[in-house]
Amino acid sequence: MKSKTIILNLLPVFIPFALLALVELSLWIVDAYPQPPLFYNVTEGDTSYTQINSQVGERYFDKAIMPVPNLYPQKFSSEKRTETIRIFCLGGSTTAGFPYEMTVPFSQQLALLLKADYPGRDFEVINMGLSAINSFTIVDWIPDILKQQPDLILLYMGHNEFYGAYGTGSTISLGHDGRIVRLILKMQKFRVVQMISSIIRGFSDPLSAGANPTLMEKVIDDKFIESNSVLRIKTRENFSANLDVILNACKSAGVPVVLSNLVSNIKDQIPLDMTSNPQRTSTKANKLYLKGLREFRQGDTTTAHISLTREKNQDQVPFRGNDYLIEILQVKAGRFAHPIVDMKSAFRRASNSSIPGNELFSDHLHPNPIGYHLMAREFRKAIDRTDLLPMTSIQDTTMLPILVTDLDWEIGAVHIFKLMQRWPFGNRSVDYTNYAPLYNDMTVQLAKEYLFDHHVWSKAHSDMADYYLDLGDLNNACLEYQAIIEMFPGKTEYYSKLVECAKQARLWELVKQTCEKAVEITTSRGMIYFNLAISHRMTGNIEEAMTYIELAIKAPELTRVQAANVRFTYARFLLEVQKPSEAASVLTELLNDSPDFVKAQELLNRLVN
Repeated sequence: MKSKTIILNLLPVFIPFALLALVELSLWIVDAYPQPPLFYNVTEGDTSYTQINSQVGERYFDKAIMPVPNLYPQKFSSEKRTETIRIFCLGGSTTAGFPYEMTVPFSQQLALLLKADYPGRDFEVINMGLSAINSFTIVDWIPDILKQQPDLILLYMGHNEFYGAYGTGSTISLGHDGRIVRLILKMQKFRVVQMISSIIRGFSDPLSAGANPTLMEKVIDDKFIESNSVLRIKTRENFSANLDVILNACKSAGVPVVLSNLVSNIKDQIPLDMTSNPQRTSTKANKLYLKGLREFRQGDTTTAHISLTREKNQDQVPFRGNDYLIEILQVKAGRFAHPIVDMKSAFRRASNSSIPGNELFSDHLHPNPIGYHLMAREFRKAIDRTDLLPMTSIQDTTMLPILVTDLDWEIGAVHIFKLMQRWPFGNRSVDYTNYAPLYNDMTVQLAKEYLFDHHVWSKAHSDMADYYLDLGDLNNACLEYQAIIEMFPGKTEYYSKLVECAKQARLWELVKQTCEKAVEITTSRGMIYFNLAISHRMTGNIEEAMTYIELAIKAPELTRVQAANVRFTYARFLLEVQKPSEAASVLTELLNDSPDFVKAQELLNRLVN
């Protein structure tokens, strides 16, 4: 009897859970309301890949009321090879490479440095940077990332802890208690929760037609956060707790982590609480900024750096990571025995006046291509402090961004131009007639077409290369093709374009390197072998040239004209290695097939006579 009473008393509790379980099961059966996955599988030919879901931002941002940031849809082998080194880069918009893309982010610059330092090794440096996210999102992702067998994780985060998704000052908020936020993030794996969220979103005020806000404008709730605000305390607590979750998960999986402190523009960035409201001239941050500028003009850069750093920390629109967050990163690195990159010091050393400003940044905190390359170099040096790879010196000594073109710089500048017109930098309509080109009208035109007309990145850079070819600027044309091939190695048509461009520029090592890459991805290798032969001949290696020209002769796909040119070149090589009779035989056979080949006839006549 007592047991029956207990059961009856518990029924009101069990019934709702049973109904929810039934709804969950039903949604699974009909495959409704799935949470956007972080990764999904794709197959190309016989190869299976894991691809980043570019739309995973829809987990956190409602596309009906704000722009949703996208992850770069990078893919990597589903079956990780034993020789592959797989590195994940996690963070917000700086990790993503904003306002640039493709070759500019520090992840890609790092990949290029590693390939130069460890030739023959296979590196997968995967960019998981997403604008307007913070440590809560990384907590949400880390279980799925650890399933991808990373060899190393690089963490660069902290700028978005106030205003990023689920931040204490964000419109995308689940409260200020980090424990509750993390619980809700776990619950969002359930389809019934996704269904309820979808219904709630249906009542959201949609983005008005013609509205074109920036993501920064839409994620802000509490625009001004006082230095003594409880939100700052909760932000520190949440950041610390989230780092514990992330680092403990990595520790359990045996995956090493490299952290970094945060950098931002402090010399050339007016306090954001003032740019957002010019009447706020009396704020402590603004007074510190003016004090720092006076000290800088007086030549006291040490004191100026202190004042400007304090200004950043006092800014009541805290988009730039505060130093107390940097202190937390330092503490966690020590506690978990992970290397930490002193990015602040690196940027100070690289800046013109030991105070980082516009020479390294595109805006308040996002580096320009020089700054992103610097970040890559610092992460590269930190990798030597792990057991991941045998220590070696960095081969690239130029300190310049690798495979970054004028068009990339212009794309970033056009992107930033819009940002600077909107809150918190201003409140103006975006008028591109006021935009001053970084380079020329063509870079601006192609940048706008790429950003606003959704032109393909590779097509924009190919058009830029055509422009340079028309000008006779072969070096810049080659650079455009190199960038395309680096990001899209499967686009075979650009290998031949780069080879022809490099041949015209007499860049024989580049011809050789390009052909060596092309050989690996195509079965039509006749002209590739021919150009390899030419490049080896022009760099003084006639033996290798002979090897490749003999391979080219055997290629079945050559046209009649191509075959004739290959055999003529072969005859000339034979003469160089003192084999005149064999050269004469090749020329005779060539003229039997192509009797109108004048140069071949002239060369044969000289041999006979």
